[in-house]
Amino acid sequence: ASPTPGGGSVAALVGSLGAALLCMVGNFTLGKPKFEKVERDVREILKEADKLKEELSGLIQKDIEVYTRFSQTSRMPRDTSELREKRRQALQIALKNATQVPLTAAKLALRLLELAQLLLSKGNPNLITDVGVGALLADAALQSAALNVQINLGYIKDEEFRKRTSPVLSSMLSQGQEIKDKVVKGVRDALAG
Repeated sequence: ASPTPGGGSVAALVGSLGAALLCMVGNFTLGKPKFEKVERDVREILKEADKLKEELSGLIQKDIEVYTRFSQTSRMPRDTSELREKRRQALQIALKNATQVPLTAAKLALRLLELAQLLLSKGNPNLITDVGVGALLADAALQSAALNVQINLGYIKDEEFRKRTSPVLSSMLSQGQEIKDKVVKGVRDALAG
């Protein structure tokens, strides 16, 4: 059985799917006379969503690579106390590296949620549910990436690293929740007429 792709890769994949939906909404909004007033804004949203899609797609493989390095490090010899200490230090470095990928995915997913909120009022209203699904996928990516960061933090001994990372993650989660709720409410309100 292969341990990859794992949760970090899947979080990045889900985020890239959310970005792809937002890109689709942007593409179907551009060039329509009735959206002429928001065309510049939508073009910027589309450009950024496309960039985020590419970045998140790249994190899929990057997460696999950092997990593979962690896995290899965990198999280092531990026959002597010197080897055990060397392994312990290498594992701590590998864990920090493995934490950076889902932390980056979480940041990108939060930005996607912000773009979804912008598209809610500027995008083609016929595609409002796609904006909602894009936001839900971005939120799933954020939540999933956060779980991966949190499990890694539990094994990292560097207190400073944990103290720096935990509040950033908590802030992203609460911001993401707030934005996701607003977008979903906006979509449901629009559907209710």
